[in-house]
Amino acid sequence: MSTAALSELQPVAPPEPHLPEIAIEDVSRDLSRAIERAEVDAWLDLYDAAPADFAARHGLSIARDGDLVWTTCMTIPFIHFNCVKNIGVDGPASEAQLDALLAHYRAAGILRPWFYTNPHTEPSRLRCWLEARGLQHQSGWERIFRDATPLAAEPLFPTDDVSVEEVTSKTAPEWAAFIDGKYRLPTSPWLMALVGRKGWHHYMLKRDGAVAAVRSLFVSDGAAWSGIDAPVPGIMAPSFDLDAMLGERLVRDGTAAGAKLFVADIEAPREERDGPAYRNYARLGFRIAYLRSHYSYLPAHSS
Repeated sequence: MSTAALSELQPVAPPEPHLPEIAIEDVSRDLSRAIERAEVDAWLDLYDAAPADFAARHGLSIARDGDLVWTTCMTIPFIHFNCVKNIGVDGPASEAQLDALLAHYRAAGILRPWFYTNPHTEPSRLRCWLEARGLQHQSGWERIFRDATPLAAEPLFPTDDVSVEEVTSKTAPEWAAFIDGKYRLPTSPWLMALVGRKGWHHYMLKRDGAVAAVRSLFVSDGAAWSGIDAPVPGIMAPSFDLDAMLGERLVRDGTAAGAKLFVADIEAPREERDGPAYRNYARLGFRIAYLRSHYSYLPAHSS
């Protein structure tokens, strides 16, 4: 028997257990609904702010049936603008409801509508219904949250060579142009309508006088949703530090504004739940609620 064969008989040491770099909480269904509602409320208000001429030009709309909310945009194939925000969240979904939503998007000429699911989505076979109709699991984001526990007085992420400032009517064009430039979108008129609007707080991080990163916060009924971020760390930019600095400002200002629940996402999830995004959000007091999965049709050019 060869030495190589003998070595194959040696016991294999089990891999070292890996500990996530952020706390993971087994959230209740009620808390998951509150987490999802924070985002839905932000998007409802965001669409209410859209200038009428902009909405008409782009076929932009948001609709609701009871608690269910979905968005449509005929000219901009952006995930947020053509998605069902909360199917199966506030009550069990049905196949008839799913078929009606798919028929709506077909009639609107939307080739790739998106549906979100999470471990609390009802019924659990909703994923099977989506796949049976040709939609596939495309991606997912870590849904994270925190309560109103104050941060330490000392800065967590020092901003020695950068500055974080809240967007004003004067700086709104600069902020909006930065976002549109990063995403290649024509949404500046819509974005600028959000500046000064009740509940909204928008921030720019600048380095050497130039915008380097942005993020927004919407606070309503004690819940704060964080989004409209650019560049997305881990996807559009290699560094996570600038986003962490913005995140700290948002948590401090949101707490001062009375937020009791903060909701955000890690848009470049890692199976091991480690890396700078997880470490930074853990320092900010966030915990993982669950991985929110995204379903859509494959792109036409995909095999």
